[in-house]
Amino acid sequence: MGIGKSPKKNLGRNVLIIAILITVLFAFKNRLASTFKFADGMTQAVNFRLAKMKGMLYKQTLKFKSRVNDISYIDEYVERNKTRDFELQKNKVQNMELANLKIENEKLRQMLEMRTKQPSEYIAADIALVENGSSSDTIYINKGKNQGLSLNLPVMYDGYLIGKISKINDEYSEVMLLTSKKSRMSVVVNGTDMQILRGNGNGTFSILNYNENVNDKTVFNIETSGVSDIFPRGIKIGAFKIRDINAFKKMKEMRFKPAYNVFDIQSVLVYKWSTNTLNTEINKSVEEEFKKNKETSQTN
Repeated sequence: MGIGKSPKKNLGRNVLIIAILITVLFAFKNRLASTFKFADGMTQAVNFRLAKMKGMLYKQTLKFKSRVNDISYIDEYVERNKTRDFELQKNKVQNMELANLKIENEKLRQMLEMRTKQPSEYIAADIALVENGSSSDTIYINKGKNQGLSLNLPVMYDGYLIGKISKINDEYSEVMLLTSKKSRMSVVVNGTDMQILRGNGNGTFSILNYNENVNDKTVFNIETSGVSDIFPRGIKIGAFKIRDINAFKKMKEMRFKPAYNVFDIQSVLVYKWSTNTLNTEINKSVEEEFKKNKETSQTN
């Protein structure tokens, strides 16, 4: 026979313990409720005091998420801006062509109509390198033979001619700027005066031995002449004024500085203009017109 407590005694003891616990809880229920309320109130007070700090953390989190999103799409934004810049420059060059067509005489317009059957092409390129420190004679672009470029094509920025392709590789090209010491170009000043634009190698270019009457308010619109040159006629180089009229009167040198800063340029437009057998005839006609204009002005 085993020695132990009977099941009835164990049951009675458990019932007694439960009854005592219920009695104690009932007796102290108000105090327990107050304790829970106090703890809850403390929690709410602490949360309220931390609201300002939590708000700051929340704002910082939103800013961080926004920056992450911006970084994620930055490449897309850059490409969109490049496309918009290309279209803007292309429109400026096209407007230039339209303006030139309007001022041509009827004979030249007929020739140019035949020329425009072969549409011009515009190739956008990014700047790969700008050499030298304070000024530069050359820049490099990230397009070459594989993209359809060739030597001596005009290179433009913001609708104005800035140089030409002087060396070319399969994937990149060297651009000699108009400000280079090696640059020489036939230009027309204010639509009538044939001159030579020479680069000075210091970020400027000049027209020497200019004997026309000018003053400090005279504006000089300079564009390519298309005569005995590799460029078509009428590509705009810019509009300029003489800064030091006294120096001009002594030296008869018109020295100009382009409006752009070469170190700020990020992309350019290569103007792949149409060429055909009419170019020689056009140049001859233009040359004859300038000769007539000069003879008339000398007679007067």
